[in-house]
Amino acid sequence: MDEHRRSKILFLAVTFLFWMALYLYVPTLPLYLKARAENLSTVGLVLSMYGLWMAFARLPMGIVSDALGRSKLLIALGLSCTVLGAVIMGTGKSIPVLAVGRSFTGLSAATWVLLIAVFSTFFDADKAVFSTSMLSFAANFGRLLATASTGFLNRAGGYSLAFYLAGMLGVVAIVMVLFVREVRLPPMQVSLRSVGELFLRRDVMLPAVFSLLVHYADWSVTFGFLPVLAQEMGMGDVFKSMLISLNIAGIVVANLLNTLLVRKIGHGTLLSTGALLMFAGIVVIAYSPVRAFLFVGTVSMGFAFGMVYPILMGLSIQQVDRSQRSTAMGIHQSVYATGMFVGPWIAGNIADRFGIQPSFYITAFIYLVLVLALLFFLFGRGRSKADE
Repeated sequence: MDEHRRSKILFLAVTFLFWMALYLYVPTLPLYLKARAENLSTVGLVLSMYGLWMAFARLPMGIVSDALGRSKLLIALGLSCTVLGAVIMGTGKSIPVLAVGRSFTGLSAATWVLLIAVFSTFFDADKAVFSTSMLSFAANFGRLLATASTGFLNRAGGYSLAFYLAGMLGVVAIVMVLFVREVRLPPMQVSLRSVGELFLRRDVMLPAVFSLLVHYADWSVTFGFLPVLAQEMGMGDVFKSMLISLNIAGIVVANLLNTLLVRKIGHGTLLSTGALLMFAGIVVIAYSPVRAFLFVGTVSMGFAFGMVYPILMGLSIQQVDRSQRSTAMGIHQSVYATGMFVGPWIAGNIADRFGIQPSFYITAFIYLVLVLALLFFLFGRGRSKADE
């Protein structure tokens, strides 16, 4: 096996373990926090730390990577935060300590910027969407396996077991990434002007804003208060794990379809379809007179997310020079991480006031209005570059 191909496979394996470590405890994390918090607003605030620190860290990480022309050691540092965050949450008893642990996992998740940018260097520039779809598949397969295991791990050793196992997986990923041979790029002279120019580029910012809306909806519901609603409807930990796993299974299936359809169907058509499927999934979950509706809604949301997310990532760097791709991806991910921060925080406050299911209806309405406005802006005045 040649060095280039071996590095691709190793990189896919590192990505798989990285996301598995970040999601092994996620299906029951809101309940783990709820047992230690006074209200849902506090739960939402702790959950939002993940998106908040991710938003802060992703752009600087991308800039530093472009300035150095290499990323491997930065990736190893980010993976270390995965281990640290998991251990802190597994041993933490108070809300402030748990918030610190969740913040470290948010810092770790910023590493996704570098993983995408580095993996894209293994392919020609016109295959940016294909490479992000392939890497997203590895990431989501790791998330799927992780979330499917949570309920069983809780039964075997309590909530803490999932956190400790996540830390162990993070250590393995750190060791593996050291054996990846990355494509070294010439160090880039990064300036405020060069970063500002990326912020002004339509092809960079429109996909980022679109992704912000999708993540706002997803983290308000799926990774926010869906497990709490499931518990109120009488589901145990294994069924809560199944809910999140089916959501991610939908993402994986959509990722696979993207690799087949992205060259045959316009990006605009796929984005529009996925955006509306996300809305439909939220409404089904909000309505949910019986448990079956939760499963239907979460699969719909997962399939929608898997359809639009890799396309938006690929579009955000497709026309960007390789020497600036880490910075451009940092901008993209920092923008959408804002949605991951405000989603649980807003949803928690609304849920405290009106209840969980009404908060989902409100989330669906906010999402639909904003995403329709964005779709009109993107495609309402003739054919967009996103369709090319």
